[in-house]
Amino acid sequence: MIPAVAAALDKIVGNVAALKNAKGSGRAYELMVMTAIAEELSNRSWTVWLQRSDGTRIAPSDSDRTFYQRGGKPTGVMSGSSGATNASSIVFCRPGSTREWEIWNGIQFSGRSGGNHEIDLAIVPRSVGITLRNKPAETIPGGHPTVSIECKDYGSVGEADEMRAFLARLYDLTILSIHAGHIPHWEKPEQHIFPGAPSSGHGPFSSYWSANRDTYGALVRRTGFRSGALSLTSYYAVRAYADVTCGSSQLVGFTVDVCDWIVANC
Repeated sequence: MIPAVAAALDKIVGNVAALKNAKGSGRAYELMVMTAIAEELSNRSWTVWLQRSDGTRIAPSDSDRTFYQRGGKPTGVMSGSSGATNASSIVFCRPGSTREWEIWNGIQFSGRSGGNHEIDLAIVPRSVGITLRNKPAETIPGGHPTVSIECKDYGSVGEADEMRAFLARLYDLTILSIHAGHIPHWEKPEQHIFPGAPSSGHGPFSSYWSANRDTYGALVRRTGFRSGALSLTSYYAVRAYADVTCGSSQLVGFTVDVCDWIVANC
């Protein structure tokens, strides 16, 4: 799996890239899914590049072309002033557009409850990342990412509770127009995806039902799902991808699906 990730990073940079990947269950799997999305966008002639944690681009001519995956406990977005060796990200942009997006790995988001929720892979407007990196310290973004992907590198079959937990996480991250009067997050909208993220083009949602349909949520597993887990996906508009492994047709199917959505909506 790691050789495939390294090859994808090399292709994106246009030169050999070093990889500092985190240890632990599922971390290599997250990188595989993350770089597969980036490769598919690149194959569609979108501009894709690697970004250091201070916001600078990793160029093919740079002497240090290291991509860092965050290790340890989940964090927010680190301040750019803390250096370039925190968690790296992937940036992409539609041909002919100036609107840029970032793919984050393992970032926590703050929900309406004030609790934090880790999203394995999140796609957000780059303007949000720029705002957070300009802050003096690590900041937890809030709101519902444009794309939210949960990765499960498990040998066991996915149960309904796994899907319920993902749905509950998205529920708490969804900010609705009716929350304006009592959610304190609205006092600092510059760090939030919905509403008020800089240049995000998104406002608060009218309902949870519409929120899940206006964004992209997916649970991606190395193995399969119980039927009880799949029964939750249709109403809540959350996608489920089973048997997604390195080099598999299921991985191709997932990346085509998510990139089709990105092309249509980003």
